[in-house]
Amino acid sequence: MESSNNLYRAVVETKNQYPNARALLFMGKYITYEQLVNKIDLFANGINSLGLKKDEVITMALPNVFEAIYSFYATNKLGIVGHMVHPITPIMQMRKFMQTTNSKFLIVLDTFFEHYQELLKDGIKIILISPVDEFGLIKKIGYRVINRKRLKAIKYGENIIKFSSLYIEKPYISEIPKDPMKTSVYLHSGGTSGEPKTIELSSYSINYLAGKASYILGKNDFLDKHMLGVLPMFHGFGLCTGIHGVLMVGGVCTLMPKFNADETIKLIKNNQINYIIGVPSLFEALLKNPEFSHPNIKNIEQAFVGGDYVALDLKNRFNKAMDLVGSSARLLEGYGLTEVVTVCSVNTIKYQKQTSVGKALPGIDMAIVDVDTKVFLGPNKNGIIAVSGPTMMNGYLNDPEATKEATLIENDKKWILTGDLGFIDEDGYVHFKQRLKRIIKVSGIPVLPAEIENLLMSYESISEVAAIGIPDEDKGNMVKLFIVWHPNKEKIDYNKLKEIIKMNLGTYAVPKEIVELKRLPKTEIGKVNIIELEKM
Repeated sequence: MESSNNLYRAVVETKNQYPNARALLFMGKYITYEQLVNKIDLFANGINSLGLKKDEVITMALPNVFEAIYSFYATNKLGIVGHMVHPITPIMQMRKFMQTTNSKFLIVLDTFFEHYQELLKDGIKIILISPVDEFGLIKKIGYRVINRKRLKAIKYGENIIKFSSLYIEKPYISEIPKDPMKTSVYLHSGGTSGEPKTIELSSYSINYLAGKASYILGKNDFLDKHMLGVLPMFHGFGLCTGIHGVLMVGGVCTLMPKFNADETIKLIKNNQINYIIGVPSLFEALLKNPEFSHPNIKNIEQAFVGGDYVALDLKNRFNKAMDLVGSSARLLEGYGLTEVVTVCSVNTIKYQKQTSVGKALPGIDMAIVDVDTKVFLGPNKNGIIAVSGPTMMNGYLNDPEATKEATLIENDKKWILTGDLGFIDEDGYVHFKQRLKRIIKVSGIPVLPAEIENLLMSYESISEVAAIGIPDEDKGNMVKLFIVWHPNKEKIDYNKLKEIIKMNLGTYAVPKEIVELKRLPKTEIGKVNIIELEKM
């Protein structure tokens, strides 16, 4: 597949090669590639009937359901920008997003209409999806009964549009030509350590990364191989790697709107999940489930983790669980950021170093630059991780100053400065150490929360841990530690805990305060929510 195509054309090419192969699985129902493209084309006809033009914007605030896939590719077919947003974005923030992107259409689940109906006063037209439209009468009736209170206020008309009414039959509208280097998708940065920005990505950049699926997974035949599609489409990792990359190679996306460990394990047992990508908390939940020791768990062929700090102990425990069921799968860590679509380095079965986040993907360059001078550094020198290559963003929407601040030009080559601290060793493996914004300066000495977290997660007594900085009159800042104890293990005495940290990481890393929690707060995709911890 040529990355010079748009995203819609990439899926059409897969359909042309494997028309009867299964593309999507949701709630026990399969959709073939032929059916998928047909649904996309029908909905594209409907969007066109609404009068939307090339380069205009549609906002999609959807979980991973069939209609989310249809609408995403239909907008791309017409050259419309797909603006991907979390489905439970607060109304004030959604209003700001809609204004910033100049978007006049919002696609949401019908059960979220009440949450967003105030936007009708802004002239926004709302397209409502029922996620059971593809299913039989019993599921439809059950859905309506369960959600009757949420659905009763809906009165369809000119400004409240039923998604299924936009399936307009042939003749299909022709694909609208658009330069694949132009912006096709808006995504928002995670917002876990600062104000979210709207990132502009092209079809070219997404296709280029999605085209690396065979390299990452170490194989070429993906027919009837299932990828867990639980990471949301408003997140680069979920959109490109969990959905688009799979559809480019003829695999099956097993859609799951919200992660459920029991359901995931059931699907694995049924050979309906072979590949898993996720954040650390997803794998922790699987490992804690007693059914994860079932012999059919061997159906997992590969697993990848990223998006947050990953404890080496988590990888070791997952790998041990795979050995016990006779699977050769390994939990392989990668690294990326939305500004370069998502993954830019990853460990693979062939090339791996478990203490690293892997080597840069083919065609992607990664380097380390000095934090202050921005001079490029040699092997094993700590500095800012920089990334260059075809997956780079077009910029931050309406924010040239922030775009300029995030980029570096060296010998006519453009680099993204990630804001993350790390080094690249003599073998080319990238080592992520810490997000620079999270570094804690104690008496002027930098303390890395990730090092504290990694150390403590090696103790069985500790289920979860997070370290942040808090102001201190004498030392400027000190460490505050949040701990979730394992329910079946003996707690570690606070004094002993501090001694462990002091002996391994030094005096400056010793916490001033330790707080016990039942669970750490998480963002919508399962990352530890540092902003929430800083409020405690």
